Amino acid sequence: MSVAEMMDVGEEAEIALQTRVKAGHMIEDESEMTPRYREVLLQTMQIAADLEVMALPMFYRSLLAAPSLTDKIAVGTAIQDELGHAQVMFRLLEDFGLDSYELIFERDPKKFKTFFLTQFGPTDNVGTVVAQFLGDRAGYVTTCDLEKHCSFGPYARSLRKINFEEQFHVRHGEEGVKYYMSLSPETREQVQKSMDFLFPMAAEWFGVTDQHKSRTDQLLYKIRGNSNDELRQIWLSQVVPFCEKVGVKVPAHYDAENGAYALDYELPVMLDMEAGKWDLENTVSWAEKFAQWKGGGPLKLVGIEWVQSEIWGDDLWADKPW
Repeated sequence: MSVAEMMDVGEEAEIALQTRVKAGHMIEDESEMTPRYREVLLQTMQIAADLEVMALPMFYRSLLAAPSLTDKIAVGTAIQDELGHAQVMFRLLEDFGLDSYELIFERDPKKFKTFFLTQFGPTDNVGTVVAQFLGDRAGYVTTCDLEKHCSFGPYARSLRKINFEEQFHVRHGEEGVKYYMSLSPETREQVQKSMDFLFPMAAEWFGVTDQHKSRTDQLLYKIRGNSNDELRQIWLSQVVPFCEKVGVKVPAHYDAENGAYALDYELPVMLDMEAGKWDLENTVSWAEKFAQWKGGGPLKLVGIEWVQSEIWGDDLWADKPW
């Protein structure tokens, strides 16, 4: 068979696969996939797995700083849930010939794909509940979309239990924010400070705006059902009304004219890493934003290195220098 003929066969297979998944066909086995579908699916699942692993270093200091045994149990349970979710993702990857142990413990930490928000671990319980309210909710919006729309059946079904557990993390964040906003002015100020820091990170969780997104394979293959901006809109529609209700200010509002929620600034914006402040007045290029994401936060590499060193046990009940 000539190169041209092989290209024709490959193109025909792509068109046939895209037609099937568009019609609602669920793929159950690797034999039904084209090479490109397989690549996009594995990238999606591996990023999800990496993000779940990052929950341990992200919330480790939260566990140490928990003000009561009840709070410590809540944080510890959330970490345990997330690592369980990672186990599910890595187990699915094994069906495609990948080695879970190698991916977790032997891969270069620089190769892990984690998001900016997960690279800044909260150091107190207020920061913890705000991170869950904003960050876990962003992750939950994403995984709900995957469960509902993903054309790879085993992955979609695996997310049922995961999303059930993620609801508790989001709810814990909501209840925590509501509780701390009912306390002293100093505590409410602390909530607001955490919200100011984390809200832009959570808003950018969903990636570049649709007009700047160059690759849409996840949508083409129905691995995802909603675009970046559509997912961001779902998140805003849940976050903004709650914040208005409890009295937390966020840089977003409901735009009655367009019938949708909108940010009070234009993406992307930059975080001043030294000051820990966002510059919401100045929009930068996506190239500049990508550079900041690539540089990462303080836990980007050290967090994974700590996971790979398997240090836990008694250290979880004593302070640990970073």
